[in-house]
Amino acid sequence: MPPPTTTSQVLLKHACSLCARRKVKCDKRDPCSNCLKAQAVCSYEAPIPPRPRKRAADEDLLIRLGLYEDLMRKHNVDFTHCANTWVSSGLEGRLKGSDSPMKSAFALAENIAPSVERCLWSDLDSELEHPPNQILYPKEDAALRSLSLLPFSSPGTQPELDGLHPEPRSIYRLWQTFVESVNPLTKIVHVPSLQQRILDASWDPSTASTSLKALLFAIYTLAVSSMSADDCLASFGETRSALLMRYRAATFQALVEVDFFRSRELQVLQAFVLFLLADPECDLASTLTGAAIRLGQKMGLHRDNADPKISFFEKEMRIRLWWQLCGLDARTRAVSSPGVNSPRSELGDVRLPLNVNDADLHPDMVGPPIEHKSPTEMMYVLMKFAVTSWLRTSPKAAAVFENIFQGHARSKTCIEREEEAINGLEAMYQERLLCNLDRRIPLHDYTHAMANLAIARMRFKIHHPRWRAAANGDKVFRSGKENDALFESAVISLQMVNVAMRSKFSSQLFAHMHMTSKFQMDAYVYVISDLRQRYSGDLVALAWNMVEELYVKHPEIINDTENTFFASLSTLTLKAWEARRNVLLLSEGVWESNATPQFIQSLWDGRQAPIEASVQTIPGLDSHGLEDLKLGSDINLDLDDWNDFLQL
Repeated sequence: MPPPTTTSQVLLKHACSLCARRKVKCDKRDPCSNCLKAQAVCSYEAPIPPRPRKRAADEDLLIRLGLYEDLMRKHNVDFTHCANTWVSSGLEGRLKGSDSPMKSAFALAENIAPSVERCLWSDLDSELEHPPNQILYPKEDAALRSLSLLPFSSPGTQPELDGLHPEPRSIYRLWQTFVESVNPLTKIVHVPSLQQRILDASWDPSTASTSLKALLFAIYTLAVSSMSADDCLASFGETRSALLMRYRAATFQALVEVDFFRSRELQVLQAFVLFLLADPECDLASTLTGAAIRLGQKMGLHRDNADPKISFFEKEMRIRLWWQLCGLDARTRAVSSPGVNSPRSELGDVRLPLNVNDADLHPDMVGPPIEHKSPTEMMYVLMKFAVTSWLRTSPKAAAVFENIFQGHARSKTCIEREEEAINGLEAMYQERLLCNLDRRIPLHDYTHAMANLAIARMRFKIHHPRWRAAANGDKVFRSGKENDALFESAVISLQMVNVAMRSKFSSQLFAHMHMTSKFQMDAYVYVISDLRQRYSGDLVALAWNMVEELYVKHPEIINDTENTFFASLSTLTLKAWEARRNVLLLSEGVWESNATPQFIQSLWDGRQAPIEASVQTIPGLDSHGLEDLKLGSDINLDLDDWNDFLQL
């Protein structure tokens, strides 16, 4: 007689919830082997019965009613006197618990405002929930990331520095590019006093001092970094990558010759910092930035004690350099050691730089100039330094800021404190900076974009479902207000990045000096995921503009069929567009051919081509046979048909 079957040996009819969500094979035991290995709770829930292939006529009517009510609200039409004329259709019970677009219509009709909403992001697969560090920089910059920071490591192979300088007219062109595109974002050199020295050295660079040579090559490097590949080729007759490799190597060689690790000369440290700014994300930059911080401390840059031997002009330039060093250190820490901020004790007690123009400073001045109350050339760097100063003077702000970037799950109370701190920073920006901007001026517009980007990025981080301590397993439920705030912060951050990339301060320099790649991809994933339940409105239209720009600038997302992350992102985009397309067709009467953007059509074509190729291999089936499969362009697939097709 066979032994009785134990409970653990009984095989269930369907996969457990965790395996089904992860799309892995489940052995259907209780608990299953996958959950045992992951030490997770194994639960079995009956799968949701499939919905009918065609949407019922009643559901179509209810969707139209919901859309019409949204339009009336948009145009301030009062229809509250009709709110109690709802006639039950018997569909409410079946649809309330689902993700149907009718959910909001039912809640409105019954005067029920849902207190919490399920975050669609928590249903994504792990590859989208934790996107890789995809490079969203221009292709010409992507190739540069493989360049070594120190190409000339062998002393016997180092060329003569004097032979690496460009011709005089090219030196002047590079200097002007630096002054216009780089200096407003760094402000660690004094242009009026440095310009004549550079012009004199351009005729015979061999006569320049060793420290000035190091500064010259650092200026060349950052000037080329701010130029496009076409501009470099047209201006200098060489590729951008070749120029960057040459000048980057020459800068380091010049720093070695001046013994920069032991030098206490301000100009040497200026050249060192500019050299690090040329590629702040490389591994070696983190170590060298630490060395630069120590050099600055040995020179006393972090202390506010007045040294009678130092002129006011030099003191002001030392203060500017120190704050730029602190910002660079914070950036490299964020790349190499996420969540680890600079100790407040290392920030020193030196004041912020004065809000003055370079023309207000002179090497022979004996006292400080009168500060401007309106924006100056220093406005961008002062906007950046204000955050560090805020953290240094406020222990509460420092603790909150550290929590934001550590990435641990946090309670609702903790998130509310962080939101309060961010509101304080935003108010400080508005009072001291943003209220007096003239956005017709490129530097003002860039500063406005970067300030809003900083605020939006912090809000996105604190509200992101990844850092929410979920009390319902892997599902995240939040209020509609919080979902709206997160979606808005993600869209605004992407918009501000695009504003910066299109500014006079080139996209190449922006990519070098701002850590946005990982954050951008995270924001894009969340926005596209949420667009599956957001169908209309100005913010939704702006979000779709951002998504379209992503695909236009980076066609590899469509073309690289081997990249599984790109494939998942494309599938998510098509699902979100289907919801958007239905609204455009129903509420706005837009013809389908006019409603579909080119990038969506390209995504669709990319998915359709393998299906057509496989169909062509079936014996006896010609190209006209595709019509029998209902894949023709004149077939109007509904959402269920579309989802089924994507799973083929």
